[in-house]
Amino acid sequence: MLDGRNDIFRALAKAHIRLTVMATSERTCDVPEHFDLTPREFWNRRARGLGASHERPSVSCAEENVLCCKGDPYSTESILVHEFAHAIHLIGLEKVDPTFDRRLKEAYDAAMAAGKWQKLYAAENHAEYWAEAVQSWFGTNRENDAIHNHVNTREELIEYDPGVAKLCEEVFGKSKWQYRRADDPARKNEPHLRNLDRSILPVFEWSKEEQDAKD
Repeated sequence: MLDGRNDIFRALAKAHIRLTVMATSERTCDVPEHFDLTPREFWNRRARGLGASHERPSVSCAEENVLCCKGDPYSTESILVHEFAHAIHLIGLEKVDPTFDRRLKEAYDAAMAAGKWQKLYAAENHAEYWAEAVQSWFGTNRENDAIHNHVNTREELIEYDPGVAKLCEEVFGKSKWQYRRADDPARKNEPHLRNLDRSILPVFEWSKEEQDAKD
């Protein structure tokens, strides 16, 4: 994602931003930086990943989403890309380009005024607007459900919302890199996946209490 942006990497490192991968048996409030979120039952059911802030300097994601385990509730998108996008915005670019947040808000306001992303997760606020756009920029967003429209590719983002697409290109450049799932056959010979036995990977499941908390 950040090929050629060592300045952003350095800003994240200077802020001591960490990456946490929750096991399928772990929950959001097991992460030290997130242990005091309340109510615990809500946050444990609400999120399988959170972005970093200065107060909570950890980008979190989940084993089942990274490795494509059975039961992944977010199997059609990368939560890591979404949450890392928050860290890039709120921590990295805060130092590297102090004008970015203002310009992102302007793009968000313009999109809202134009009636884009209505009633979708991208309309929640300018931070989610950015993270959702980054997911589509790298080809790993959900589409056509209660909180997403048809946009889940770079080309669709450029056509639908050129304002935020321009910001994505400014930050990430013209790299053609796209996210590919860990179970993509094209990745089977990558060193860290070559000997992975998928038959023994854990299955993710919500507990009854977590299901009740969601309901």
